[in-house]
Formats: sequence, structure tokens, C-alpha cells
Amino acid sequence: MIQLNNISKKIKDKTILQNINLEINQGDVIALVGPNGAGKSTLIDVLLGNKKASGEIIGSKYLLDHHFTSVLYQHTYYTPHMKVRQIIELFQNLYEKPLSIKQIQQITLFDDDILNRPAQKLSGGQQRILDVALTLMGQPEFIILDEPTAGMDTNTRKRFYELVEELKLDGKTILFTSHYIEEVETLADRIVLLNQGEIIRDSTPRLIRIEDKKKLIVVPKSIKLIHAHKIKEDSQFSYYETEKIDEVMQYLVKEQVSFAEIEMTNISLLESVFKAVEVDNHETV
Repeated sequence: MIQLNNISKKIKDKTILQNINLEINQGDVIALVGPNGAGKSTLIDVLLGNKKASGEIIGSKYLLDHHFTSVLYQHTYYTPHMKVRQIIELFQNLYEKPLSIKQIQQITLFDDDILNRPAQKLSGGQQRILDVALTLMGQPEFIILDEPTAGMDTNTRKRFYELVEELKLDGKTILFTSHYIEEVETLADRIVLLNQGEIIRDSTPRLIRIEDKKKLIVVPKSIKLIHAHKIKEDSQFSYYETEKIDEVMQYLVKEQVSFAEIEMTNISLLESVFKAVEVDNHETV
């Protein structure tokens, strides 16, 4: 359906995307994941024609057709005092065959009372599921969702998961980003791991889960490990990953580091990516 060939993007001297090759086929549900700054948002912008890049996109005409492709961005702003029902009716006027109010209610689980509230008075989770419903208004074939469950409570997230399963059964194609590992493993048929602007894996959740087992080591910042790659650090700790656990252990013994000061866990490649995201988010709080 859509194919990206050797997509690269530079801003000044910084490489944002490098030789991205990706096929998106009808019915795929693809999770695009990676640390903050990996290039996920830029890749979506390039897909949608919002940013130029070198390389080739086959099927770009579908991406520019708002009846075929619909996008949910991370942030939505609602006009003050505009009621939920009014917003839905406004979006209905944008499409030839829009969803009905009843269908929107089935997606959002909103009753008539909620429909008559100002959208700005909804909870964060309610606003987000409304965002999702509006994204689906024109019954698109290709759906791009950027952090779709951000701000959702447990019940709303559960409804979103059910909705994705319904869209799968309808043969819809979905590309989504997420910072929740359980969400990615539950919903995605394929996971595309992006790091420093490059695709480092494109595989199924099961295969990525079992490959590349490593150790995650958390140590006080004062300890500098060798034979290990530092993922991130916060105000107190440094986070390393390694496949050379024997060498690391020998180094710790040699340096007379107390094992009470360190924490070690087994991680897969996918887990290491989400651990980096978790630490990155902690640093920005």
C-alpha cells in the first residue's frame, strides 16, 4: 500500500532520519517506537508531507487524501464553550460518509448528558477518546495515531484496545506511537524500532521479545562501568545495558563496589528501548 525507500532527513548538520525503508501493507497494525528524539514524529511528518526529505514514498497520494488517511496528533485544542455534540456535527460536515452520532457514542461510550457538555469540561481521558472518534469520522482506511492513549484512564484505555481490535477486523491499517510497552505488545502485529533516526528492528512482538537478551544495570552516578553501554542517567543513577555480564561483574569486584549499591535485571531489546524512554521522561518532569 505505502512504501518508503531510503528516506533521509537532515536539519542543518544533524541527521534526523537515515535510510528509512518501510513497507506498510493493508491491514497492518504497526507500532513505531523508540527513545525520545529517535525521529518518530519527523517520520510521521514526512509521511504526511508536512516535512520534506530525500528518498521515495510510493503511495503518497493516499497519504494526502483525508478520506483515505486520518491522523490523531498528540494534542488537540477545543474551542471554549463548544459542546461535544456541536464538535461532532462540525466534523460530520467535512466528510461524504461520516459516522453517525450513534456510532460515535459506540466508540466513546458517551451518553446524551456528555454530548451536551462543553468539550473543555471533559476529563483528559474523555477528550482523548473523543479525539480518536473524530479521527475515525470519515471512515479512513489508513489511521495514524500519535500517543493515542496519553491521558486515558484504565477504563478508557480498555475501550481503546477493544476499538483497535474492531478496526483490525475491518481490515484497517494503523500506524501508532506509544510509550507503553504493554500497549505495543497487545495491539501491534509489527513493531518498528527507531533509534537515532534509523530502523534497528522491524519484526513481530514475539520475535523482538525473545531476541537480544541483555542485562540492565542501574548504579549510582559515581560508578563508571566498562563493558557496558550507558542508556541514560538521572540525578542519582546511571542506567547501563550489557551482554558482557561476566566482564562487568569482574570489574565491579576489582573496584570493590558493594553489590548492595547496584540493581541488575534481564531485559529484551524492546524492554531496553522502553526503559530508555522511561528514564528520558523522568528527566523532563
